[in-house]
Amino acid sequence: MTVRDAAARLGVDPSRVRALVGSGALAGRRFGSQWMVRRDAVERRAELVGAGARSRAMSARTAWAAADLLDGGKATWLTTSERARLRARLASHAAGGWQTYARWLSSRQTAATRYRIADRDVAGLLADDGIVATGASAAATHALGLGSAGQAEVYADSATERRLVEDWFLIRSDTGNLLVRAVDGDWHRRTGSVVDGRAVAARLMVAVDLLDADDARSRAAGENLLARLLADHAASRRTAKDSRRVG
Repeated sequence: MTVRDAAARLGVDPSRVRALVGSGALAGRRFGSQWMVRRDAVERRAELVGAGARSRAMSARTAWAAADLLDGGKATWLTTSERARLRARLASHAAGGWQTYARWLSSRQTAATRYRIADRDVAGLLADDGIVATGASAAATHALGLGSAGQAEVYADSATERRLVEDWFLIRSDTGNLLVRAVDGDWHRRTGSVVDGRAVAARLMVAVDLLDADDARSRAAGENLLARLLADHAASRRTAKDSRRVG
């Protein structure tokens, strides 16, 4: 749909839609001088609003801290009071729907750009020291039953993204098989883990990125991973509370 139609559907100004497309929060393509926005992406965003996911989006540093805390990390870049407030926020929405987390983490990236990369080069790029795999590229790590042959989805800072373009001869393409989510900082590396020699993003980020996918199967896998993550976190909190009582 056109930017104007998307703005009307979402109840925002067209300039806001253009900003969302620019940041990768809405999938869009340029046809000549006009931007067109994917109808299913607009409908999913409208669903977020309709489901009541209106709480303010977290800043990037807080969003990545939330991912770290839910994975059992310390989010050491936050102050003690910031961590306490974030823990309270996470606890108060422990049973919230995926829409809440998708809204909270909407600032996790500064842009999302698709490139075309040769199929034979995908495995090599995923082994690059500067990137962290996410979405379908991290699905196997969490036994989600998704294949990603010939496709890749990664986080990278802007300098790494520029280097990847040169090293792997990447070509920008709205239908490309590589999605690079740009991060302003090194949050993706600080919160990720290395599994079988591959750097993988924190589970919360993988889940939300899957929820952002075009196909229903990936979105279902994202919901499944998010549910498992929240269940694990709730169990960990109960164990910690019981330990304090015993002590």
